[in-house]
Amino acid sequence: MRSMTEGDKSKDRTLSTGGSTEEIVGSIQSIITDRSLAPGDRIGAERELAQSLGVSRWTIRRALEQLESQGRILRTHGRSGGIFVAPKKLIRTTPLGGLPVYLRAQGIDSGTTVLGTRAGPPDDEIAKQLGLESDAWVFHIERLRFAGGLPLVLETTDLPCDLFPGLLDQPLGSLYEILDSKYDIRPEVTVETITATTAEREVAGLLQVAVGSALIFVTRTAELGSGRTFEFSRELWRADRTAITVRSDGKPAYTTIDA
Repeated sequence: MRSMTEGDKSKDRTLSTGGSTEEIVGSIQSIITDRSLAPGDRIGAERELAQSLGVSRWTIRRALEQLESQGRILRTHGRSGGIFVAPKKLIRTTPLGGLPVYLRAQGIDSGTTVLGTRAGPPDDEIAKQLGLESDAWVFHIERLRFAGGLPLVLETTDLPCDLFPGLLDQPLGSLYEILDSKYDIRPEVTVETITATTAEREVAGLLQVAVGSALIFVTRTAELGSGRTFEFSRELWRADRTAITVRSDGKPAYTTIDA
């Protein structure tokens, strides 16, 4: 993934217009073209672009907002943040599979950072969703998932300990692949609820978005053929990087809207 070099900055200064938002938009598009930047490549930071184009931070911000609204760039926040050529949106389809399956099918590299794991008794909501008794234990797993090197989704997953002995000793890159290969367990019925929400400070920092940015909130339960629920997950997806496609294979399908 390329980033702005001193040579690039010197070259970009010749593109400076000091003019309208539309002219600055055109200059940024010229930077992308002249440097042959690909989707996911870093264009630079807001301050770098303002300096190289000889305009104010306010002017560059207006231009970036326009490019972002057109889906041409992606802005991320935090220490490793910056302005990137917009990567392809992940198409998240149903029926469901693990995230690496989606990404491989779309030619996108995947990655996972495990933020925390533990085994212990579930709270009331988790016990209800998994249909567990009060003395049961669950594995609790928190992960940050990446697509094309950038954060995409923050996941929290709970699974019954009795079904998956030794699970936390496994690499936790793709849970569904582990459950299939090691435990011979695959979802027969999956139910998801998809709603809109916004990023609070801690989540925003992990996903490298601004506080208050739009997110897609997905809750999911998965069942075995016997009807037993073996997974309860909550996922926060970056809305600027995700499109959801729902497919029906001739069976009744319905949408519920909570007003």
